[in-house]
Amino acid sequence: MSQTSIPPEADEQRSSSAISLQNEALVWSLAPTEAYQPAPIDITVCRAVQLELEPLRWNNYELLPASMKLTNTGETVILSARWDSEQCPSLEGGPLEGRYLFSQLHFHWGLSALDGSEHTIDGYRLPLELHVIHFAERFGDQDTAQASPGGVLCLVYFFNLKSNPNRFVEPVVEALERILLPESYTKLEPFPLIDLFHAFTDEYFLYWGCTRNGPQVTPLLWLLSRTQEPLDFRQLKQFNRLLDRRMRPRCSLQPSDTARPSKGRHLFHVNPRTPMSVSTLRIEPPEKFAQTRWLVDRQPIDWSSPDACRQYVRLVREELAKKKQPPVEEDEVQCLEDRCMITTRAVQAGTGLER
Repeated sequence: MSQTSIPPEADEQRSSSAISLQNEALVWSLAPTEAYQPAPIDITVCRAVQLELEPLRWNNYELLPASMKLTNTGETVILSARWDSEQCPSLEGGPLEGRYLFSQLHFHWGLSALDGSEHTIDGYRLPLELHVIHFAERFGDQDTAQASPGGVLCLVYFFNLKSNPNRFVEPVVEALERILLPESYTKLEPFPLIDLFHAFTDEYFLYWGCTRNGPQVTPLLWLLSRTQEPLDFRQLKQFNRLLDRRMRPRCSLQPSDTARPSKGRHLFHVNPRTPMSVSTLRIEPPEKFAQTRWLVDRQPIDWSSPDACRQYVRLVREELAKKKQPPVEEDEVQCLEDRCMITTRAVQAGTGLER
């Protein structure tokens, strides 16, 4: 009688899947208690527990909306969008139970470039913070979902200052001039939401915490990207010109607002590429590669592969060709290859691939 053998690869996948399911159950077991602890918090990698989960699946974020609206609420700036089809952007996988639908996104900023973000990173604030809000499809709408732990999901992106403007966020920045007054809004020329941020499947932080708006308490599942987005000083200053309901320049963050320490609750570092990370946020590449970095971040590259450098340069060339931009100069390509080789060797050394 013959026996069917299971390929080692299939056995590894089954084992990895089982671990992911166990870890997902662990995350949700914390919701009844930790989802009602105050947010935001201080994020620091040395306090984070490493956790393996299945990759997040990003659906329809590249689709062009039928319409987009930008609103100055007097408290923040909200970008909302509508799609003609039922295929609105959504998230699945990772720690999520079911599908989460995009609801809106909004920004948080401060009086200066040193106090803009709601969360702190190793005790310090960044210039701007973006929240991308989703709600669980099983609840039907966000109002119903926000009453239950896990009903609402918040993706967090941090922005840092660069010498060059971020052309992807420029449509929003230009529109701020038209909504200086509170309770005003303007229509935007539609663009894919993914232009404003990047899709991530690994290297993110996860925790439970709630926000309060008067008597209303909203428990949230927070996912924070380690990779920062750029903007320049001029773009940041446009947010500072917006007026609140008292007709004063509005900063989304009040001086009295403080991020709570992460100690006392679970903070997870999900799917870390570098298990021995000492930096809470991923280190940005040189400024001259900022644009190509943004394009390539959403491409699958196995940095533990000896062929990683070639993959990286090839993807850069392909993305630039698609956008009909000038080709990468030969000296830049050489710099990219050198940088990739250093990164690859470091990863291989950390994973034991290099002898």
